Amino acid sequence: MPEVKASSPSVPTPPRLQGAISIRDVDPDALKVVRKLVAGGHEAYLVGGCVRDLFLKRRPKDFDVATSATPETIRKAFRNCRIIGRRFKLAHVFFGPKIIETSTFRTTPITAEDDPLITHDNEWGSVEDDARRRDFTINGLFYDTDADAIVDFVDGLADLERGVIRTIGDPLLRFQEDPVRMLRAVKFAARLDFTIEEATWRALLDTVGHIGKCSRARVLEEIYKLLRGGAARRSFELLLESRLMTELMPSYVDLYRKLSASGLAGPASKTKPGEPSRVMWNLLEALDEYTSATSQVASNGVLLAVLFAPLLDEQWHTASRQGLDRLIDDLMGPVCVSLGVARRDRELARQILMAHRRMVESLNRKKRRPSLVQRQYFHEALVFLGLTVKARGGDGSELGHWQRLAAVTQPMRIESEGEFDGGPRRKRRRRTRQGEGRRHSAESGSP
Repeated sequence: MPEVKASSPSVPTPPRLQGAISIRDVDPDALKVVRKLVAGGHEAYLVGGCVRDLFLKRRPKDFDVATSATPETIRKAFRNCRIIGRRFKLAHVFFGPKIIETSTFRTTPITAEDDPLITHDNEWGSVEDDARRRDFTINGLFYDTDADAIVDFVDGLADLERGVIRTIGDPLLRFQEDPVRMLRAVKFAARLDFTIEEATWRALLDTVGHIGKCSRARVLEEIYKLLRGGAARRSFELLLESRLMTELMPSYVDLYRKLSASGLAGPASKTKPGEPSRVMWNLLEALDEYTSATSQVASNGVLLAVLFAPLLDEQWHTASRQGLDRLIDDLMGPVCVSLGVARRDRELARQILMAHRRMVESLNRKKRRPSLVQRQYFHEALVFLGLTVKARGGDGSELGHWQRLAAVTQPMRIESEGEFDGGPRRKRRRRTRQGEGRRHSAESGSP
């Protein structure tokens, strides 16, 4: 495809806001990418989530760049660059373990008349085209580093000021084009403590059944993002209110119906202490506290353990070890298969849940064997134990016991732990995106 040329001078100047972002808060490597592209005669801006977060005085998880240069041109300009994606081609510019995701300006692709679902998204366009094809107004902002100005084609600044999540264009069409946008609306509303604009919310309710058209891998990754983003409790509350949870995990919702007359009740419902719904909301709240206090990303195994632990509550002490093991497999099996959960993540969650009973019962035993500390999954089990102590309001005696035992057995590993109830060791990651470690999203420019 031909490269997109810089916008013509005759094009009306879009609204700009100067001085709203401090250039000192911008990642220096992202600035290098922008300035090198501009020096090469291309348009280039910071875009999406990083602009949104900088305007809100939040620390961006990563920095994205949008440019008129094509992926091949970007690759030739940077030796430390790799092109990824088929449905949505992107250039990843590497700076050590950090990646600056760089996308070419796109226009809204042509879709079939009878089905607006987007299956191919590599039609190049202008900077304004690129802004208008994005999902939400708060993600359609560009930052011109040379002019120190936010460029706003979609009234995103007004929605940021009002604290509103609103689609760009017709919300019904936008959700039909890419139903994963419904999950992203939930994510941003929960994470930013924003409200979803009325027309956008109605369209979400009307198209909730379309979520089944999306690939399981994309949906599962968005669910993990909801859990590890620091607003898991509010995210799952919105999933429940919108019926997205019923569409995404019907077998999971059915498990609550079998265990309780109230089924999976919302956090405001009058459920009794110990009921599965109450335990789930408390665990999600504890997970949010952990994320906020440590800035750590809980493993997928821990996230799955949080989801399934409420369904095991009455079985921790009554079932035999073999019976508990079978019950965990029976509970997790249908849900994990339907979502496409990786076998290693499912197995780690099972190990965490099995280890939890041993860790809780340890104080009642005369012999306290430290062998569990040597297990590969011990640190994840310790994180989960910390979450359950927070969720249940316990005295933390079991947690303290295992922390002390771990400190004696593996002092070097414990020294690098987080401060929240013996958080997990810091693991070296492969080259991934800064922050959440995602390869790329369906909508570039937003974490």
